[in-house]
Amino acid sequence: MRFRFPSSVRVLALVSQWLPLLPLLLAFSLVLWTLQDTLITLHQRWTQWDQAYSHGYLLILVCLLFIFRDLRVKVQFARVYWPYSLLIVLPSLVWSFGYATQIALLQQMALPALLACLILPLIGLRQFWSLMFPLALLYLAIPLWEVFLPLLRSMTSHVATQGVRLLDVPAFIDGFSFVLPYGTVVIAGSCAGLSYFLMGLALASINSKYRHYSIRHTILSIGLMSFLAIFSNWFRVYSLILIAYYSQMNNPLVREHGDYGWWVFSAIFFLFLWLIRRFPEAPIAEVTKPVSASQSLLLKNSLVLLLTSGLALVIPIWLLTSDGKTIDVNQKPANPAISASRDWTPITPVAANSQFRPKYTGYDKAFYWQTQLAGRPWLVGQLVYQTQKQGKELISDSNSLASDHIRTVELERLGVNNKLAVYLVMAKTTRLVVTTQQIGKRLELGSIAGKVAQFSELLAGRQAVALWYASTVCSSSQCQTELVELHSHSATLQHWIEDTALY
Repeated sequence: MRFRFPSSVRVLALVSQWLPLLPLLLAFSLVLWTLQDTLITLHQRWTQWDQAYSHGYLLILVCLLFIFRDLRVKVQFARVYWPYSLLIVLPSLVWSFGYATQIALLQQMALPALLACLILPLIGLRQFWSLMFPLALLYLAIPLWEVFLPLLRSMTSHVATQGVRLLDVPAFIDGFSFVLPYGTVVIAGSCAGLSYFLMGLALASINSKYRHYSIRHTILSIGLMSFLAIFSNWFRVYSLILIAYYSQMNNPLVREHGDYGWWVFSAIFFLFLWLIRRFPEAPIAEVTKPVSASQSLLLKNSLVLLLTSGLALVIPIWLLTSDGKTIDVNQKPANPAISASRDWTPITPVAANSQFRPKYTGYDKAFYWQTQLAGRPWLVGQLVYQTQKQGKELISDSNSLASDHIRTVELERLGVNNKLAVYLVMAKTTRLVVTTQQIGKRLELGSIAGKVAQFSELLAGRQAVALWYASTVCSSSQCQTELVELHSHSATLQHWIEDTALY
């Protein structure tokens, strides 16, 4: 048997059939290369092989295969639909907002929508519907499904509890912990079954697309596999509890059971294939044989994709290349009148933190001053973030005004539009703390308002943000005297903020 290379005529014919997709592939590559930071975060999730999104690369490959196989014919017979190019501005804004506010999930969710909006102007809405299913499947690789973790974990714990009671296994059940006579089995977050649930959804969806099921049978197929995937995790957790009990915690599966779960899932998947074996497959529509691409077609596609890609990337490129104003490390109040009437003394971080220290991390620079208000000493601090990224941001769940064991009570709001929050911080000594978020040129309180302000300020080229606070020791437990002084000298407080403005 001899291997024969395909003839040059056949190769040229094959190349000409796929050539109309070349502009689209180049447009995809340009968009994804520009937004490569988002791809890196997805890569990190997809390469965690023991986590819920380890199917990411395989799912993306299969979905793109379905998409480009259909596009190969559609692109050659469609006319240009220029107005659809404007739709790409919407996912571009979503990505830009996610970038400006360090919400990686928004950036990741925008990517499939960006790719869909690149395709739409080439083929129009009528021919686009058949691509909706594989494009929607791409979202199974986006890490947005953790919202189901609490529910899946609670369901698994409930089923395991009922099973343990059914067999009269002696166990003290405390939430997600099963205390057995020989040790404790804990249903952790990774035991909730999210990975099996997502894998079941992906496999059932791909199978339905491949076999051309009707909408009704597609829904039945996906629903059945979703239940079986969840059931496989219930069985896995319950059986591991029984194995732990009857082996007195000595079975190797008690400590290492990752592969065991996938063997159970595999058996369930074969059961699924057996159950749906009689589902009728829809007849395959006759596919028109691709023809050779013309130069006018390539030019037309290239022009529409150039316009669409430009609309998609104009705001992201502006954000990616914008530079924030550098904050002088020797910054001090700039208003001569305030500087002359108030003694602003820069102090060291050690001295400042010994008085009061917010629980903030990731800032680039910190400035501290000692001053007075109504003859009372006040500490003024400013924690500046010149650049932000995921995990290094001003507005974050991990940042708070004080440590978790310290009680804080918000007393009131002050200033223009109530942008200054006054807190009672009850540590070893009770302190009155006035704080706000300096977002570019704006002052904001709250997570949502702060994130929205970050987006608009970053578009204006002002990316530096800061936590601003002023603190003093109270003479009483409720700081009544200090509050009265604060109200009496509210103008001075406003001058402090203006003198330490970022821009």
